[in-house]
Formats: sequence, C-alpha cells, structure tokens
Amino acid sequence: MLIFDATPSATSSAESTPGDDQLNAIQTFLHEAANATVNFAATVVVVFILWLIARRVVKGVTRSIEEGTPLNNRKARKALAKARIKIPDIDSTDARLEAERRRQRAGTIRAVLNSTITILAVVVVAVSLLSVLGIPVGPLVASAGIAGVALGFGAQSLVKDVLSGVFMLLEDQYGVGDIVDVGEAIGTVEEVGLRSTRLRSIDGTVWYVPNGEIRRVGNMTRLWSRVMIEVRFSYDTDIDAAREAMLDAVASARSDEEIDQAILSEPEVPGIESFEFNAFMLRLMVQVNPATQWDVQRAIRRQMRAIFARRGLRLAVPDQAMIFDNDSKAAIGQDVLADEYAAIDDAEAAAAEKVARSATDPTVSDTPALPKPQGDRPGASGRNMPAGDEGGDE
Repeated sequence: MLIFDATPSATSSAESTPGDDQLNAIQTFLHEAANATVNFAATVVVVFILWLIARRVVKGVTRSIEEGTPLNNRKARKALAKARIKIPDIDSTDARLEAERRRQRAGTIRAVLNSTITILAVVVVAVSLLSVLGIPVGPLVASAGIAGVALGFGAQSLVKDVLSGVFMLLEDQYGVGDIVDVGEAIGTVEEVGLRSTRLRSIDGTVWYVPNGEIRRVGNMTRLWSRVMIEVRFSYDTDIDAAREAMLDAVASARSDEEIDQAILSEPEVPGIESFEFNAFMLRLMVQVNPATQWDVQRAIRRQMRAIFARRGLRLAVPDQAMIFDNDSKAAIGQDVLADEYAAIDDAEAAAAEKVARSATDPTVSDTPALPKPQGDRPGASGRNMPAGDEGGDE
C-alpha cells in the first residue's frame, strides 16, 4: 500500500513538472498582477477622494476670504465693541469695492491651490503606476533627491520665483482681472502662478513675467481708479469760465448710463496747476470704478471739445517761432533777416543797373560793392555766402 501510494506520486510528479511549473508561474504572475492592480486602483480611489476633500477645503477657505466679516452683522459689531476695536463707518461704495477686491483675491488663491493639489495627486498616482509596472521606486526617489540637491544650486531663480509668488499672494499685491504695471510689461492679469504671472497687453500680446523678476508693481485697478484730464488754456481765457466748462463736460458725459454708473464721486477742478510760457493748466479729477477710467476719460474729452467750441474757449497753441542760422547757430530775429536780405536785393539791382550803364559810359565803375549778409541765404541769385567770408582771393 505504501509502495502503491508512493509510485503514482513519483510518476505524477515526474510527469507534471514541466507543465505545472509554467502554469504555476503564470498563476503567480496573474495573482501578483491582480494584487498590484487592486492596490493601484485602491490608491487611485484614495487619492481621488483626498483630492476632492482638499478642493472642498480650498473652496471653503477661499469662500470665507471672499465673504469676509460683514460689519453690519450684529454679532460681529458686538464682538468688535467688546474687544474695544473702533468700528469704522459703513460706506456702501467702499464696501462694494472691497467685496469685489476680496472676490478677485479669493479667485486667485483658489486657482493656485487647486493647481498645486492637482500636481501632488498626479505625482502620487504616477509613483504608484511605476510600482505596478515593476519599476523600483526607491532608487528613483533617491536619485531624485540627489538630482534635487544638484539642481538646487542651478535653479535658484526658480526658487526665487516661487517664493516671490507666495509672498505676492499673501500680500494681495494684484489678482486676476487687475491692470498692472510690472516694469517689464503692462496689461491685464489673466493668470497668477507661483512661478510666473501672465499678462495681456492692450495690443493683445501675452506676457509671461517671472515673479522673481518683478521689482515693483503698479496696480491701476485696486478698489477704485481716478480720471485725470489736464487742459492748457491761453492766458486770455477766463479761469472761472474754463473751470465751469470742464465740470459741465462731466455732467454731459453722465447722460450715458454706463458712464454715470462708473463715476463714484463728484468731479473737481482744484485750480491752476501750473503756469507755462504760453498757457495755464487746469486739472479735472473724478473717482471711478476700477478699469473704467479710460472709457470715462474719452467720454469727457468728447464733451469738452464740443463745449469749448460753443463757448469760444481757446486752448493754448505755440504762437512764437525762432529762426536759427545754420552756420553760427545763433538766433536771429526774423525782422532783422528780412531787412538785411532786402538791402542785398536793392544792392544787386543797383549793381546790375551800374553794369548796364558801364557798357555805354566808360567812366562808370563795373565793380560795385555789395553788403555782406549775416547768415546763409540759399536761393538768392545763386549766393550762399557764410558770415565773415570776404569772398576774395587769398
């Protein structure tokens, strides 16, 4: 019985060894592949859930930034009063502008954080995929660490850009939708990232400005903007009439509903801003909604042109001219040059008459003396004689 049991076992083992080994290898591979696939799928699901949770957290944080703390809330005002914090007066215009600014800032921070979370999720999924494919991740991570140290010395500008972008977001220097001047370019902010800022200029050019290269930022649309129109009038213009005409131009421009909604304050013309050699200058100032100053300026200038023409208000124009000698570079009055050239013409006419008489009368000299001009006179009888030139032979 023992021999019977052992013999088939040995025979079965000898007969099944080649095929069973291959089958076992295939089964082992499929089993490991299934386990790896399940692990990868579980990793993807977990990363996706964490990504959704992180986006919800970001949305909640940015929504709180966007809404802020309403000062007209009874509980908020009571808490501020209890903490002995002075409660500012509520201005509907300022509150609306501040709310719009918070909305822009919240949108910028939301976009940056969402992109950062997405990049982290993609990196985790990529590492899991490499482990599923059988590529060792440990050496890659170690190599990446060494490469990171090596690149850290050469990527100082990248680190500088990222740090500048973080501080820019924390300080709320500008956001998406603002019109800014960053020195290298001027335009509307379309995208704000940790490394660079994307601007679109007025001619449609898209500029990518690294955050580390930005030395200064001029924000033209922070909370509100201002219209400034400078007009130069001639000295014989009545100042009060000119000032009234400029204010009336604003009133006429406000007949347009869009212009009227853009204006936030009453216009003002403080007075004479400067004296010039041929004019005095008045300046009109109006506070308007952000990014609307150019439309308002164009509308007001159009009304100014019509009102100035109807009321006969004269703008300053250059009414004096100077003529410069080409050789001596000295300024000569126009009347002096006219007298000199008139004398030359008279002398040339007298010389021509004397030459004509000398042909018939031998006693008349044919070498008349001509007055010498003080400057060039191109085109006068072929003469172009500089001052001080005696015109004789050496």
